[in-house]
Amino acid sequence: MNDVSFLELMSRYAADKHLRPKSVSTYTGVVRLFRRYLGHEAYPSMVTRQMVIDWRVSIIRTKDKPDGITESSWNNYVRHLKALYSFGIKHQLIACNKNPFLDVSVKQPKVPKRSLQPLQIRYAREVLEVCRRYEHCYDERSKIHPAWFWQSLMETFFYTGIRLNQLLHIEAGDVNLKKRVFRTSAVGSKTHSESIMPIPDGLYPHMRKLIVAAHNSGFKREDQLFNVNRFSHRHKRTTMDTWQVERFFQSLSELTGYKMSPHRFRHFLGTSLMDSPERNIHITQSILHHTDIRTTMEYIHPDVEAMRRALNTRLPV
Repeated sequence: MNDVSFLELMSRYAADKHLRPKSVSTYTGVVRLFRRYLGHEAYPSMVTRQMVIDWRVSIIRTKDKPDGITESSWNNYVRHLKALYSFGIKHQLIACNKNPFLDVSVKQPKVPKRSLQPLQIRYAREVLEVCRRYEHCYDERSKIHPAWFWQSLMETFFYTGIRLNQLLHIEAGDVNLKKRVFRTSAVGSKTHSESIMPIPDGLYPHMRKLIVAAHNSGFKREDQLFNVNRFSHRHKRTTMDTWQVERFFQSLSELTGYKMSPHRFRHFLGTSLMDSPERNIHITQSILHHTDIRTTMEYIHPDVEAMRRALNTRLPV
């Protein structure tokens, strides 16, 4: 039996599972936090369950420690480290035979998903339209530049609920305006699956404008479609990354006074579809690319008025 270091264990696990760069970064971040607590000289085989419990006590949020991490964050750490240890034990890379991360998760409070309100979305649209008109009339850059591009991006999140990583992997050749569909590649998918998405009527003008601009800029079919760097002199990167999208939403949040993010648009879409009288769980599951229908069911919220009517119709005693 070997006794590898945390870094060697992480390297072996990433190679064996053929992890994507983003997944490697996530695992590495969790391992780095744990090593910081243990001390960088510690080896995986030295870790006991009690040490894991002590780490949990030291970092999880409590009334006395409001700056600690949430229960969901802790459970996320546990999932990653438990997988690493299971791999190490199975392949005899760690000099121990029991996973110290078994049964150390905690119950996390069930809270509604953070979404957006229709008024907030309308206001965000007005803000972007003001920026677009300013740039068009004065030929100057607004705070959000180029506004027309970011309009297209925001509307794509609004109408499709697409995940950020999926959007960043859309290529110019993935969009078929004639059939009004676009392809989401398996590369950017959380579920590692390719799919075809419709382009709703409200999104079509924005998608068409983006495709025309891409064509005029000399895009090739394999070029990243949502790439602000190709449409703006302010941005200098080769491809658009997560940081640039997050920076846009940070600026939009500052201008609107509301927290805006791709995931909140995704939650808004899921809630809207499941609150509709014509709701179809399986169609919603397909649109949101959920592998487990239980995830889709989380968007069903109790109808308070229906509950009130049920209680009011009880026979008096």
